[in-house]
Amino acid sequence: MNDGWTIPKISDWSIPDETRKSWDRRVPYYLRFRDHFAAMIEAGTLAAGIKLPPERALAEKFSITRVTVRQALARMEAEGLIFREERRGWFISPPRVRYDPTANASFTESITEQGRVAGTTVLSKQQVAASQWESSNLGCAVGDPIFNISRLRTVDGRAVLVEQIHIMSERCPGLLDYPLDQSMTDLMSEKFGIIEHRAQINMRPTALSEIPAKALGVAVGTPSLYLSRAILDQFNEVLEFDQEFWRHDAIDICVSAVGRLEEAANE
Repeated sequence: MNDGWTIPKISDWSIPDETRKSWDRRVPYYLRFRDHFAAMIEAGTLAAGIKLPPERALAEKFSITRVTVRQALARMEAEGLIFREERRGWFISPPRVRYDPTANASFTESITEQGRVAGTTVLSKQQVAASQWESSNLGCAVGDPIFNISRLRTVDGRAVLVEQIHIMSERCPGLLDYPLDQSMTDLMSEKFGIIEHRAQINMRPTALSEIPAKALGVAVGTPSLYLSRAILDQFNEVLEFDQEFWRHDAIDICVSAVGRLEEAANE
């Protein structure tokens, strides 16, 4: 069973003799191995979604050790050329998602504009008492009621992002009774008359902890891009604080400098 992924024959992965002869012997073998497959990916010979043969098969095919294979695979994973899923193996990565965290377009709108299919699954939703951390980010008192919503976002069926949303519940009573697999921006506007816009945004590389790693189907410690931002309403009051945990190999941050300069000129 291959879960719908294409698994090519191991013979399709052969390295031509002329390629081997042209290699610089001073370059470590795992880098030569990596360069060969990176070229195949760039040429489209290995399409997105193709499942790599097992490590043992690759080692036997190319008469190298499994240690060398793992070094090459780790290098390609770090570069986003391939990705690994727990208990499923290695796959050729699809094109990265272009993402502007400063834009007011929803996740679904952004992905659809790129000709791809966005999906959302609600992992959990609950009303809780605000912690000290939530109090600091939402500007509410410790113990105030807030809504916590966790969602998994997918692109073309692949899990790419875990989102944790913290919302002032007094501003949108009954929110948890609505379907939450839709655009939160649209929902807040249509049901509660709240016009959202994004304020301060912070980004940093991190490693996935157990909960988001499990939701994304990857190992704990997998590299990730962490993004957090405050969401303001039309009165410039903090309404929501969002956290996003992106697969590092799924995202390409694209911020429009022209748009930012135009906004600054109009201030």
